[in-house]
Parts: sequence; C-alpha cells; structure tokens
Amino acid sequence: MKMMNRLIYLITLCALCTAANAQLSQSWVTEAKLEVPESVKYYEEGQCIFVSNIVGSPANKDGVGFISKLSLKGEVMHLKWIEGLDAPKGMAINDGILYVSNINELVIIDIEQAKIVKRIPHVDASFLNDVTITHNNEVLVSDSGNACIYVLNDNKLEVWLQSEAIKGVNGLFAEEDYVLVGTNNRILKVEVASKTHEVFVETTGQVDGIESDGKGGYYYSYWEGEMYYFKPSHDPVKLLDTQADNIQSADIAYNPHTGEVLVPTFFANQVVAYIKD
Repeated sequence: MKMMNRLIYLITLCALCTAANAQLSQSWVTEAKLEVPESVKYYEEGQCIFVSNIVGSPANKDGVGFISKLSLKGEVMHLKWIEGLDAPKGMAINDGILYVSNINELVIIDIEQAKIVKRIPHVDASFLNDVTITHNNEVLVSDSGNACIYVLNDNKLEVWLQSEAIKGVNGLFAEEDYVLVGTNNRILKVEVASKTHEVFVETTGQVDGIESDGKGGYYYSYWEGEMYYFKPSHDPVKLLDTQADNIQSADIAYNPHTGEVLVPTFFANQVVAYIKD
C-alpha cells in the first residue's frame, strides 16, 4: 500500500510539473495527504500556510472538514490542526485570528490557541465561499448561492452587497479603497464606501481565487484547473492549465517574500507552489 501511494504521488507530481507552461516554475508540492484542499492562506507572522480541507462534498454539513498547517516549504506540520468543520473554504487572517467560511457560518479561530472561539451562522446563507478583510478591518464573506457578500458586524453577518451583478460570486480580494469580486464571467471592482462597481477584467469562467503580486498585477484561478495573470491595460495571460489531468486550481494564495503562488488542487489532494518566470 505504501508503494502504491508513493507511485500515485510521483505520477501526480509529474503531471503537475508538466501542466504549467514555460511561464511557471514549480517550487514544491505537498504529499497527497490533504483531503479535498479548497483554499490556502499564507500566514506571515507564523511563517506557515493554512489549508482548508473539505473532505467530501462542498455542501455537506458532516463535521469532518478540517484545517491543515504547512511549513513554507510544503511539509505537513499538522494535518488536522483544527477539526470539527463541515466543508471549510475561503480564509482570511487579521490580528491573530483566522476567519473561515463553512457553508452557512463564519468560523473564528484563535491561531495562537489553535482553537475555534466562535461560530457565526446566517439563516439565509446558502454557500459561503471566500473571505477577505478590508483596510477598515471589515470581514467580508461571499455567498455563491445568493449573489451576496456579507460583512461581519457586531458578531452578526449582515448584507454588504447583494446584486444580480455579482451572480456566482466567489473570489474576493480587498485593496485599500475597493474590493475585487470574482463572478461567473468577470472580476468587478467594488468601491468600499459607495458599493458602486465597474468591470475590472472580463474572464472566461467563474473566478475562484484572486491574489495581488504587490506590483500592480493579479493572479486569478478557475476551479477547473486554470490560472491567469492580469495587469490593468493588458490582456490576461494564462499561466496554468491542468484540466486535461483532472487537477483543479481552487482558492489560491500568494507569498510576497518568495513570489510563490500557492495552488490547492482539490481532488488531487495536494498544494503546489509555483513561481512566475
């Protein structure tokens, strides 16, 4: 069995190495110990990476989901660092607190204590997905099932924006005065103060993860296995396409110190780190 697992790991690793075109180099890949990894989050203060593991169906309230903790080189430091979740997805960190979406609730985790300290449900939440934090320290959560973004306010989730314009909303990324919102076929730029929005970039699929490189450019991913790089006034450039190998690219993260884009592969049960050449 160990030999078989090793063989599967090496085959997957080879596929991942060859899937990216010449514009990407692979830094590392985890062993296939994860269980449907949906989102990754780089944590600078702790010099580690968190991974949300759905374990099964993305909509099942089964209590088997968990958060893993990785080293910056992709070693699994603690596979089930936090347990007792359902289908955890997007994550955001602020002041030592990890916020995790969990189908119809926002889960609040104290990182130092490695403990869930609060669960904040919303009766109308359908499919909570990504999480981001604005420069005003507002915690925003996308609801892909309700074309809605909630904000955490006084220990409650309240509607921040609900509109047909954000139908299929998934990926979120907060800048100083606006939030980039991934939908079914575009990324919108939504002003924090006024909630007015405009098209930031037209896309060819539903945007799962959005990350800035800190140099005016953005990476964004499609769950099916594609990742792009975009700079305003330029056409998006496809960097990764692993669809033929049935390897997904869900909610990505970025390490600004190494320039690595961290890609959770969902059913392939690994996280892969790439650097753009």
